[in-house]
Amino acid sequence: KPVDDFLARGTWAEGFRAPSLGDTFGGGTQSFDDYMDICDSVNGQRSNPTVAANCLAGGAPVGYRQVDQSGNPVDAGGNQSNVAFQAGAGNASLKPEIAKTKTLGFVYNPSFVPGLTASLDWFKVSVKNRITAIDADFVLDQCYLKGVASYCSVIKRDAAGNVIALARGNANLGELSTEGVDIGLGYRLPRTAYGQFNIRSDSTWVKSFKSKSSDESEWQEYNGEYNYNRFKTNLSVDWSLGNWSATVTSRYSSGVKGKCYSATEECSNPDGDASFGRYNKMGSVTYTDVSVGYKTPWKGQILVGANNFFDKAPRITYSGNSSGSSVDPNAPIDRFVYVRYNQAF
Repeated sequence: KPVDDFLARGTWAEGFRAPSLGDTFGGGTQSFDDYMDICDSVNGQRSNPTVAANCLAGGAPVGYRQVDQSGNPVDAGGNQSNVAFQAGAGNASLKPEIAKTKTLGFVYNPSFVPGLTASLDWFKVSVKNRITAIDADFVLDQCYLKGVASYCSVIKRDAAGNVIALARGNANLGELSTEGVDIGLGYRLPRTAYGQFNIRSDSTWVKSFKSKSSDESEWQEYNGEYNYNRFKTNLSVDWSLGNWSATVTSRYSSGVKGKCYSATEECSNPDGDASFGRYNKMGSVTYTDVSVGYKTPWKGQILVGANNFFDKAPRITYSGNSSGSSVDPNAPIDRFVYVRYNQAF
């Protein structure tokens, strides 16, 4: 802290997470997985030349269709497997995860603007030897889209191209790295006859969020894809006067692109790109929360509020899970109204 108004800070840290007994020696189970076969000629990604070539070499012929348990071609989003896959088996060869965290930033409280606080922090986190439970979609994508031989070796198809065996469990999935900036702003306005007002903003801008599934595979950038927003911010306005208080908060998430398994169903970019395939561009979304509180003379507080006050519908995406469309997990499904009472003693 070279001067009263300015604080500089930084961190360098190293950590590890050892695999648990379940990770290393779990017996595993059989599972009828929900998945979408990337080699399906209609709802898969065979429009990608790399996928088409790998699927043909892997035993999925041209025109192959994934079928459900009744033998009918599946719809976009996939269906349950016809045979049991090997799932969740322990891996005695797992290594500990190793993480390194670096941060550098500052906090500024200018004396000439009382009540103002600004902060900016750069961060970079990297994890090696990630211990992750993988699913059937991941195994298929890594084999046919990324061309990782170790994943192709656990898939078996019959003469028609149907997947009749697939093994998935725990693995040290290469590396993960993320880098970005956290931005904080706060301003306590001068008190007025109408009460005390405070404005707060907390934001994160992500420069990169990438991973590699194995030592021999290439880095895969996820920033800007579903559930990996480039920019998110919370903006709040607080008000208090006597025993009364209120808060309004807006939660903003930038637009993302999600998978679309059919070129005609919710697919803004049917031609897609080489790294992601066809995708649907989903716009940004903002949700607003409101609450009003009152402090009682006996040290209690009554709080009435509503999350997603304007009842904004969530974004719909096929990337939510492996069994079809689902709502954005970061979004409320509906308006949520609550009443809360706190008592201090």
